[in-house]
Amino acid sequence: MKITLLGAGAWGTALAIAFAGKHEVTLWSREEDVAVDLKNTRENHRFFPGYQLPASVEVVTDFSAAVAAAELLVIATPIAGLRPTAEQIKKLGSQCPLIWVCKGLESGSGLLPHQVVAEVHGAQAVCGALSGPSFAEEVAAGQPTAVALAANDPVFARETARQCTVVVSAFTQMMI
Repeated sequence: MKITLLGAGAWGTALAIAFAGKHEVTLWSREEDVAVDLKNTRENHRFFPGYQLPASVEVVTDFSAAVAAAELLVIATPIAGLRPTAEQIKKLGSQCPLIWVCKGLESGSGLLPHQVVAEVHGAQAVCGALSGPSFAEEVAAGQPTAVALAANDPVFARETARQCTVVVSAFTQMMI
């Protein structure tokens, strides 16, 4: 599967590391300096120091190209970046399924992430949330942890969870 992670913070970088074992992964950064650092050193010194990004992960700053190459989009921004990122995806006309990893309430509207995505993409968009009692460091290091995928389409949820279960680590479980 071609997975594009939109956001090169701690979670985006950790998931890129985890997914790289089985999938073709693109990591998009809006910060040019972060992308250059990741390309040159394979480490995210600014947001996630101490973890090496596999050579197979492509690091880009071109949002359109990153979205166009994906079979699954993962929005790995803080909640404040969810709406603008979802809006950029919509402007590109992408129908690619998406999941998000942010939590909390959107400032100003008080909406939860699934409500923000539904407002931007409509209730029929294939999408979901990836969350759990885990830390980016645990996922990147392959330590035992658990995350859950909740989605509005049960077939999408099952297939995505199945494909990602092996990816995260031998000890990690993704549950629906």
